[in-house]
Amino acid sequence: MDESEQHQRERLITVLGSLEDLTKRQVSIRFIFLKGVIYGLGTVVGATLLISIVSYMFVQVFGVEVIDTEAIQNIQEQILE
Repeated sequence: MDESEQHQRERLITVLGSLEDLTKRQVSIRFIFLKGVIYGLGTVVGATLLISIVSYMFVQVFGVEVIDTEAIQNIQEQILE
């Protein structure tokens, strides 16, 4: 075996070791949990922005409020009493 083949073999062993470490991290419960939390937060933030933009557009274009703010204020007052 010449020097080039030895270098390729060592490189292959190094890459396979790195892949093994990466695979172990990706299937760990902690990684899966954190991935789920981040995905969930992103979904909530994205949906909130989308609803806000659509509501704003409805008010500007059609003059119709999608969410009845007066009803929400009445509910808040009842809760605080």
